[in-house]
Amino acid sequence: MMKSKFKIISSDRADKWVLPANLFAKSQCPLPVVIKQFNALSSRQRNDIVKLFREYDEIRRAKIPKDDATDDAWITCVMVDAHIIATEYNVDPLTVIMCIGSPCKSNEKVVVK
Repeated sequence: MMKSKFKIISSDRADKWVLPANLFAKSQCPLPVVIKQFNALSSRQRNDIVKLFREYDEIRRAKIPKDDATDDAWITCVMVDAHIIATEYNVDPLTVIMCIGSPCKSNEKVVVK
């Protein structure tokens, strides 16, 4: 059995990670809950979520021409994609977006101090 690895981050660093992610997710879920969900995901699941999100992003870029892409349309599409992926992993959409640009490696859990 492998020992769990942890990455300790400050609450300030957590805010810089979570708050921008929530601009896309539009989640009402409390931070402790999404951190717990994030930590419960395996390394493989986190990597798969990032891969899925990239695939959705490629589709989004192909379907929404740059001249038609408004910030609102783009943000809405990202939010919808996050919700779709979240249902596949039974987590909050914010947890999904937190996998992108995570402050830790995919095999580490986050502890906010």
